[in-house]
Amino acid sequence: MKNIVWILLITVLFLTNKNIIAQDSLSTESIDPKIVLEKYLDAIGGRDALSKVEDRTTIMRGTAMGQPLTIIVKQKTPNKMRQEVKAGGMDQTIIFDGEKGIMKAAAQSIEVTGKELEQLKTEASMELMLNPENFGIKLSYEGAEKIDGKDVNKIKMTLPSGIRWFAYFDAESGLKIKEQKELQTQMGLVEQVITFGDYTEVDGIKYPFKLIQSFGPQSVEMTVSSVKVNKGLSDDLFVIADDK
Repeated sequence: MKNIVWILLITVLFLTNKNIIAQDSLSTESIDPKIVLEKYLDAIGGRDALSKVEDRTTIMRGTAMGQPLTIIVKQKTPNKMRQEVKAGGMDQTIIFDGEKGIMKAAAQSIEVTGKELEQLKTEASMELMLNPENFGIKLSYEGAEKIDGKDVNKIKMTLPSGIRWFAYFDAESGLKIKEQKELQTQMGLVEQVITFGDYTEVDGIKYPFKLIQSFGPQSVEMTVSSVKVNKGLSDDLFVIADDK
């Protein structure tokens, strides 16, 4: 359960393409990936609205391996994050204070290092989609495809370490409907996939309230029960030294 929960914490998912969703290539015509990202930002509320988000708390619920699962994600600008997972009687917490990361489970504390730390730092940022290149991420357009009958634009985001993340955006609405990411874990490099749906507006910004995560043979459907924005989260929530 420890490794599974770690993957869930990062909230990213992957499988090989043949195991994900049937995808037929539509076009290899090049499009500036920044245009695709800008359309996405406009679709969910716009840069101005997103730049005003100083903290956010998201609560998700689902079932994993027959056990109830709750994930609570607390974020604060620019890149602080605390994720709490409760699954099958087990609790796990990951804290990123802006520089260092730690995972706590079963009375043990493990420092997050290397590529895992890079990924955690990137995931923790609330400004990633606003300015991905500021994080050393290289963008490229990977072509047009179809997912569930919808035309989508595929964007590749390459992290400084070489880790690759792929995002799929509905060509018509601009909304992100899937992510496929390489993920460095304690088990080695794996792939995860997450699909997004049921976008719902909260304080002027649209968030996906339905997420389906797949990793290996496992699939977990999560429903967002609450999104709270700008509630003045205390910095104490993200202090590692005082939380050991």
